[in-house]
Amino acid sequence: MKQNYQNIIRYAMERELQGVDFFRHQSEKVSLASAKDMLLRLADVEMDHYEYLKEQLEHFEKHQTFKEVDFDLDREKNIFADRAENELLDQQVTESMVPDMSVLRTAYLMEKDFAEFYQNAADNTDDPSAKKLFHTLALWEQGHEKLFKEEHQRLMEDYMSQPWGG
Repeated sequence: MKQNYQNIIRYAMERELQGVDFFRHQSEKVSLASAKDMLLRLADVEMDHYEYLKEQLEHFEKHQTFKEVDFDLDREKNIFADRAENELLDQQVTESMVPDMSVLRTAYLMEKDFAEFYQNAADNTDDPSAKKLFHTLALWEQGHEKLFKEEHQRLMEDYMSQPWGG
């Protein structure tokens, strides 16, 4: 079955916009500065992804091929490296961490799902430009997935090591 690349990109664009909305909305609910910062930064990154996909769709509609992948995956590797270094987790109220961990877990699962979507699209095409684009986008989302998983694990370890009663 031949894939409809325009439908894949349109779907991806919609998912990116949903990600922007989700991350911005959830940033208002979390209490930890590191979680809030991470969510707001990712909302901005997801908007960049939307714009990139829009550009790719426009190019495909004109030329029936995708533009050469021209973004740097390393650019996003350290997007959260400078998270609230001065944040003192042991001074946080223990109960406030639980909702933050739930948000981070949900964000991780969203990114994991999206990475799998792109990888599936890459695996099911023979078109070299589409395969490269979808594979790179899968790597993009895997990077986000990893960041959220690591932050969730860090918070979980901090939470579980706190004495009962916070």
